[in-house]
Amino acid sequence: MVFDKQTKQAFIHPAKTGTQTIRAFLKSVGWKELPMTHSPLDVLIEKYPNLNDYTVYGFLRNPLSRFESAILHLKRGPAIDKFFEKALRENGIDSSLEAASYEAVISVFPQVLQSTGGFLVPQSYWLNHPKVTVLDFDNLESELRRISGNTTQPIEMLNTATDFGRSEITQAVRDFVRQEYAIDYALAKDKLGKEY
Repeated sequence: MVFDKQTKQAFIHPAKTGTQTIRAFLKSVGWKELPMTHSPLDVLIEKYPNLNDYTVYGFLRNPLSRFESAILHLKRGPAIDKFFEKALRENGIDSSLEAASYEAVISVFPQVLQSTGGFLVPQSYWLNHPKVTVLDFDNLESELRRISGNTTQPIEMLNTATDFGRSEITQAVRDFVRQEYAIDYALAKDKLGKEY
């Protein structure tokens, strides 16, 4: 979480919704950081009760785009990729991490989810809290500028996906994500008026 004591504003960070970009930019304009980066708001408030007085924001990303970004991150992320690779191997997926298709990943998704933690947890885990104002990830830069009040500091997009390990998004993958992340699709409709 990053926060600004003066304006009593903070950002919560669902995994794969621009966390590193948000943190770097807001810290560059004077915001501070709590060490519990991907913790849900209830956990943070329990440890830091003053957060009850803050306006808290979080970005919601298209669930399919976020799913792909998470898989690509798991394929190339230092240390995490070992757990991801082990989960695939132990469940009969023998291709390299780069070659493993999204369909292969969803065929063993419960095991992958268990071994990789928050990268694949629904965004609603962080955002479905009465104190969180949900923002549209597609408007990340303009929302960061509006909330911070800074219109001149450069915003560098960090930790963006590469083509390493990119696979075809088949209809089976689309259907899986729509079912697995139905709560996020509903949240997008409810909070943003968007249907992905």
